[in-house]
Amino acid sequence: MGAQHPQDSGSKTAAGVFAWMLNVTSSVAIVFANKVLMDQKGDYRFTFACTLSAIHFLTAAACIKGSQLFKPAGEAAPRLPWKDTLYFSVVAVVSISSLNLSLLVNPVGLYQVAKLLIIPFVCAVEFFHPQIQRRFNSATVACIAVVVAGVAIVTVNDLGSGVTHLMGVIVAGVSVLSSGMQQILCGTMQRQHKLQSHQLLAATSPVQGAMLMLLGPWVDAAVSGNWIGNYQLTSGAVGVLVLSCSISVAV
Repeated sequence: MGAQHPQDSGSKTAAGVFAWMLNVTSSVAIVFANKVLMDQKGDYRFTFACTLSAIHFLTAAACIKGSQLFKPAGEAAPRLPWKDTLYFSVVAVVSISSLNLSLLVNPVGLYQVAKLLIIPFVCAVEFFHPQIQRRFNSATVACIAVVVAGVAIVTVNDLGSGVTHLMGVIVAGVSVLSSGMQQILCGTMQRQHKLQSHQLLAATSPVQGAMLMLLGPWVDAAVSGNWIGNYQLTSGAVGVLVLSCSISVAV
């Protein structure tokens, strides 16, 4: 076997850096696009966080199905059992819905700060789980403690100053727990069923989109007091919605 050409190694590194930058950029961009769309004091006031999540999942499913049309004939993709598909989809639906609800009811600052707790939560689960029992060095533990303390200070300060309210903090907490569980399940199922990330998304996004499209409008009505059928859709709102969906595919 010949040695790997330096140019090939450089190309892989460049591709990895580009993918990382695209993920970071799209993750930040979608937060601001969604906030512009859902801000209750803004121009569009699309206060339907769960329905927006459903549209994101269905868009991702359509894009994946479209890309599969260009796959070589006869190439079989690994299958995900229906039970695991449903289990993962439920956790993912709670995760993305609570994240968007948190963005709807909380300021962007608290929303982003709360997301920092996902990593400490994942570390805690991996530490106490009998089948994982991952151990961390003192420097890592110290960093996690600083993050948790910082989030606690910001949350108490926002509650005291009236920037947010208790329900917003609860929603943010649910988003942390469910998003952490989704990350753990994602890695577990990819290893167990030998799936790549896009294959896992292809198997679960249609189910997640269908779940949220059925339940989302009712949850949105309970949270915002508005029914999506009464929303006055404008060209500006459509533009931001299309932008949000386009970015969600890249996240």
